[in-house]
Amino acid sequence: MRSMKTPTLKEKVSQYESFLHKINMCCISGNNDGIKELVENADNWSYSHRRGEFVTDKQRKEMIINAFWNLCDTPEADKATKERQRKYTESLKKEGKKKLF
Repeated sequence: MRSMKTPTLKEKVSQYESFLHKINMCCISGNNDGIKELVENADNWSYSHRRGEFVTDKQRKEMIINAFWNLCDTPEADKATKERQRKYTESLKKEGKKKLF
């Protein structure tokens, strides 16, 4: 496991705000894949605090920090969104319309 920077209080607040904002945006847009990934990230972060068997305190701290920095990661949902955007843009090009975003 690679070592990541321990977050400051300001970074923690920013990360939690981003996490909650991303959940809200996924709810508003109906992005169920994004919601699923974000809930899994929160579960991993929560579990990293409880994990105790067969790990040292240093390893547990690294797991917590790693899970914290990954709270907002949604690679599968992002990939699906990009694919939908690509298809939408292609359909607009076929119709001769301008891209809206």
